[in-house]
Amino acid sequence: MAFPSYTVAADFHIRGDAIDAMKELIAEVTAPSLEEEGCQIYRWSQGADDPTLFLLYMEWRDKACFEAHVATPHVKHAEDRLKREKMLVEPAKEWHFYRLIDGPQDRG
Repeated sequence: MAFPSYTVAADFHIRGDAIDAMKELIAEVTAPSLEEEGCQIYRWSQGADDPTLFLLYMEWRDKACFEAHVATPHVKHAEDRLKREKMLVEPAKEWHFYRLIDGPQDRG
């Protein structure tokens, strides 16, 4: 069975004094990610009640496109910067899904 897309959500809990640096990192990684083959959605959000919590929501055409994404230089640079600047207060968490049912926005 072919799945319509591969969805990944990741959360990043960062130090309070690293919020601006995280926003810079997000700006650096987002534009090239949106241009990648198979990228359908690449969206960042910041916590409404906790500004040190960031959520990345991505949809890719398939798992192979996502795996190619995490191997790109801009993602590797972002990962290195998170570590080098010790932005995270705990390891980032990821959840991986296959979309099962298309919603109304996907109807022709």
